[in-house]
Amino acid sequence: MNKQILYILSLMGLLSFAACSNEENPLLSEETGEIRFSVVDTTEVEITTKASLNFDVNEFKVSLSRGDEPIFTNKRYGDIEGSSITCSASPDYVLTVESCTEAEAESANQGWGQARATGKEEFTVAANESKTVTVNCGLANSSVSVDFSDYITSMFSEYSIKIYDATTDDPTSRTFTFNETNYQFKTAYFNVGESGRKLAFEIKLPSFDNPYTGSDTEKTIITIEPSKNYKFSVKVEGEGTSTNVTLGITVDGTLLDEISLTEKINPYS
Repeated sequence: MNKQILYILSLMGLLSFAACSNEENPLLSEETGEIRFSVVDTTEVEITTKASLNFDVNEFKVSLSRGDEPIFTNKRYGDIEGSSITCSASPDYVLTVESCTEAEAESANQGWGQARATGKEEFTVAANESKTVTVNCGLANSSVSVDFSDYITSMFSEYSIKIYDATTDDPTSRTFTFNETNYQFKTAYFNVGESGRKLAFEIKLPSFDNPYTGSDTEKTIITIEPSKNYKFSVKVEGEGTSTNVTLGITVDGTLLDEISLTEKINPYS
């Protein structure tokens, strides 16, 4: 009889300890699943007309959250590639990946910026299952480069186009001048929202009395879209003393628009 009482008391003590453990550590009572991560750079497929952006996915920053609760942030992908983690079964996980922050995308390279790739994947962790979560990272910001025609480069010793944010009068906003000394190797990067970003321009040639903005009465506004590569091509058409200047807008290798500047120039003046 005494042995039976001792056994019952021991069992009650064990159950009491287990109940306390589960209360103090709720995750111990939850079902779990196992996940691994795979990050894929899709920019090479998206941009077939531009030189390789040379992203290194190993340097991408990875963040994992469950609902509004972060699990980890800004882990280097190269440090977690191939590893697995155990998570509570839940339908509200989000894996976010980026090559750099939005701020870094516009501040790098002395303010000219850099390409930014991002990706996000929402997923569910099922109980007692193992899965690989793949995030495809695409180009997030837009770039602008410039070209001057052979006619301009051969006829003039100085020429330039200034491209700037048209949505603000702040002189410290993103403003870039491409000229005879830098246009062949400079690219400007802009963070662009879903509604686009408005840019304006000023072209300077020796025959212009003033920087030309695309119209005699008001500046021409060009709205760029997200995740695109733009090239602004300044060229001349015609011969002799009545030469027209045009600005071609090419997007991802396709000519989108050609703006004819109303002012004519005399290259021999």
